[in-house]
Amino acid sequence: MRIVSLQVNIMQQTLFGDNQKTFEFTSGVNIVYSKKNSAGKTTLLRLLAYALGYQIPSTRGIRFSDYETILTVIGDNDNEIVLTRNRNYIEVVYDGMEKGYSLPADQNELHAFVFGIENLEVIDNLLGAFYVDQEKGWTLLNRGKVIGNIHFSLESLLRGLSNKTDNALTQRLAMVKRELRKYRHMLDVARYKAEINKLGEIAYLDSTADEIEVALELLYCERKPLEKELRRIKNVVRKNNSFEKYITSFRLRVRTPNGNEIPVNKDTLVGYADTAHLLVAKQNIICEQISEIDRKIHRLKTEQDREAMLFDVKSRLEQFDIEISKIDVDALATQRIIASLEKERKGLEEQVIASVKQNNPLVAELHGLISQYATRLGLNEKYVSARNDYVFTTDLKSLSGAIFHKVVFAFKISYVALIRNHVGVYLPIILDSPNGREVSEEIVNEMMAILAEDYAEHQIIIASIYNSYDFADKNVIELQDRLLPF
Repeated sequence: MRIVSLQVNIMQQTLFGDNQKTFEFTSGVNIVYSKKNSAGKTTLLRLLAYALGYQIPSTRGIRFSDYETILTVIGDNDNEIVLTRNRNYIEVVYDGMEKGYSLPADQNELHAFVFGIENLEVIDNLLGAFYVDQEKGWTLLNRGKVIGNIHFSLESLLRGLSNKTDNALTQRLAMVKRELRKYRHMLDVARYKAEINKLGEIAYLDSTADEIEVALELLYCERKPLEKELRRIKNVVRKNNSFEKYITSFRLRVRTPNGNEIPVNKDTLVGYADTAHLLVAKQNIICEQISEIDRKIHRLKTEQDREAMLFDVKSRLEQFDIEISKIDVDALATQRIIASLEKERKGLEEQVIASVKQNNPLVAELHGLISQYATRLGLNEKYVSARNDYVFTTDLKSLSGAIFHKVVFAFKISYVALIRNHVGVYLPIILDSPNGREVSEEIVNEMMAILAEDYAEHQIIIASIYNSYDFADKNVIELQDRLLPF
């Protein structure tokens, strides 16, 4: 399979006159080149994979779902295939026929058609074989993430190529992995519940808008008689004051039995001062009670206003917290189950590797390819073991810098060769930024020499800030200030 062209169309109106751009690729070597970084080289390579139907993450500043891609490729039997992707739908035109695929549900069916490969385990691992992303690609050896959430597994690839896919062992391993994911989610729920309990948020989660309204009504009912009593007391105090002034204005005097005269005023009225002080004290108490109720009303009305402003988001979040608080998850028991499943997973993976190794000539063939390329890159048995099972190595700590870069390159192109030898498909080789850290120009030239000599029949696409690679015939796609003019 090889890529002929990629057309990118924006799906919204813009101020730019040009709303599409097309990139042409030759069947040989294609260099996506710019004099500086951040010109869109990585974005273009990712757009190629996106247009092929992979779930590729967007790059900064360019959201792939905002664009329509039209990818023309030469597929199986040298027939031209046109794939038009609009978000998660791809329309394929082939030999005058049209067919649609919904992603990611129909991804395997789409790739089986485009690449001409039937085995699903091979299809699942194609991108990890022919595409090397600048971020994680140069650290991915035989298992892990290619880009985004797209995984690569050498064991799975070898099972597919050797037709050892359907067996009880791999099915059990897949089931254990599914259970592990579920139990990890359960543990996350337990941790989330513990967090909201710790913050004390659950106590307020049932304060819905209706309940706030009921609480306000109760407070208003409680306030009403207090307000009435306060008015009565104020009225009595006011009348007492008026009575005091009224009596004083008459300048009345009373004569005691012994003949003494006493003026009639507030000071001589028995019990008058005590009654007045009692009324004032009662008035102050009721004022404080009303003030406390008013503070509660204010808080509830503030909450009510906030509910009105953030009703949708808040109600959903709080409802989620309420539902989580009702779930009974034993965190310790869940952790024990996860530990048990992890142990089983590791054991099953070891058995899977053993089953793939057993009587499988592809392991020796792959090791031979890797060793051959490692030797040509100047690596000896100190870095690449002579044992066939080295292809499944997990000991990457001893490899670093330029050495690791070479080993990854040797592994990746060996996957491409193995697929070619056993499926007959000539995959494109897409490399993003081979000139990595601690990698000299001499090492990169050695890699390019291997591609020129052993992979001349494969399409090669390289993104780089260098344009000095020694290929006899190369197509340079130079990017200026930005990948897309819109």
